[in-house]
Amino acid sequence: MPGRPFRRSPRAAGLRQPGLLLTVLCPALLCLSRPAAADLFRYQDENGQTVEVEAELAGAGQGAFALRLADGQIRLISEAAVLQRTPAKAPQPESGDEMIARLTEQFGSETFRADEAKPYVVGVVLTSPLDRAQERRVRSFLKKGLRFMRNVETVFEDFARSMRLELEDPQFPLVVLIFETDDLFEAYTREATGGRGLSATNIAGFYSALTNRLAIRMSECHTFEVPLHEAIHQQVNNRGLVRRLAPVPKWFHEGIATGFEGNGEKISIGPNRINSSFARRTNAAGRVNWGDLVREDSAFGGDILAGDAYTHAWGLHWLLVTGHREEYTRYVRLLGGKQPLAPETADERVREFSDAFGSTAEQLQEDFRPQLELGLRRQKVSLAPEYPPGVSVTQSNLAEVQMKAVQLPNGVLQVEGTLRNISPVREMTFHVAVLTDSGTYAEWLVPDLGLKKSSPLTTKAAVQVAPGAPGGPSRTFRVQVRSTTPGSDQAGEWARGNSPIPALRRQ
Repeated sequence: MPGRPFRRSPRAAGLRQPGLLLTVLCPALLCLSRPAAADLFRYQDENGQTVEVEAELAGAGQGAFALRLADGQIRLISEAAVLQRTPAKAPQPESGDEMIARLTEQFGSETFRADEAKPYVVGVVLTSPLDRAQERRVRSFLKKGLRFMRNVETVFEDFARSMRLELEDPQFPLVVLIFETDDLFEAYTREATGGRGLSATNIAGFYSALTNRLAIRMSECHTFEVPLHEAIHQQVNNRGLVRRLAPVPKWFHEGIATGFEGNGEKISIGPNRINSSFARRTNAAGRVNWGDLVREDSAFGGDILAGDAYTHAWGLHWLLVTGHREEYTRYVRLLGGKQPLAPETADERVREFSDAFGSTAEQLQEDFRPQLELGLRRQKVSLAPEYPPGVSVTQSNLAEVQMKAVQLPNGVLQVEGTLRNISPVREMTFHVAVLTDSGTYAEWLVPDLGLKKSSPLTTKAAVQVAPGAPGGPSRTFRVQVRSTTPGSDQAGEWARGNSPIPALRRQ
């Protein structure tokens, strides 16, 4: 279908980031979507109940239908469960206001606030109701979130233009849900994912191709690193680059998302430059065969290997964007033609990759290190550690904790640090524990800490022993943070000495 010349809205143009103004003379095309046909489906759900829904058939295959609803969510049903299918008018996509009303009903009017700037809807799920001052802070925070999403849109469009990739307007509101506490986020994550993939405690944020929503811990909005990554996924799946639920390799999804790097709200690095954070991780990442990444997605699905897989996905994607530009563009267009739920074998994935780039992934992996070293020199990127040995920085449950440890002659770790309240909304009460590899720990209670305020975590020896732990000498540690609102029942329990026991391992 013929496209129309790409034009950026005045609001987006004002948020352009200088580092990504790469090829103004190579316009991307913003394609107009065709009107969608729809059907009225009657089917039997897993409880034996008859369900009737008006939806657009987004895809069919592998014994399932993908039904796209008016709010942009996709519902998967078995073809065998369909009782009747009648042609009907396609449901009109919901507006931003309608989406906010739907989300308010889902999360509750006292504990949900949202704002919208088409096509974005940003909502905050709160742990408790707000007072007047907190209401003002939430409104300001929502505006900040909307500005950030415009920044993401701008840099994503700049990258697409530089690679001559065609884009479309989003068909539905693009929803971002920000959860004030980790408990709220993890409960939502378990429900949204059905417990599949990474465990909820090991997920900082995620984009779901089924719900089409982006979910983030509020703590991650301090640096915006995770929101940036997940927002790129949302752009990729809603701007016509690929179709949701199509058999697009995971390395591509994660590679393009890890290619962007920012500093808070500002986004200065795109996939055609080196992301210093992931480049730094390449030195510590375990050996992952790039051929395995191309062949299958399993390395991304477990808590243990996922970190290394993401690092290697960044490396593969960066090498293709910077060293094989024309082949990359043709390959992405190939991925964009794949249909939702279409079957695909591992051999087909490998063959498509090799045909597109004229090399196997294993051969390209041999080129990566020398090309990275060359790129680091050209871009003048330092891979020095962000923090000195023995120092950790943790952002969790609305706290930023900087902790320093030294090992005493008897093998006990002596720890001290600083906690800062990074909530944009209200003062919080924090419980901090430093848990060592031998299961010993030290803990602090920091009550009623104001916004942007810091509190020292005084020097303590990690000598308390967690239940079931062996105890003894320690070499490493990690920080666990819990938070609650002042005056809550939980804050009262902590004040009476009933503090949470650190978990030996993340569930």
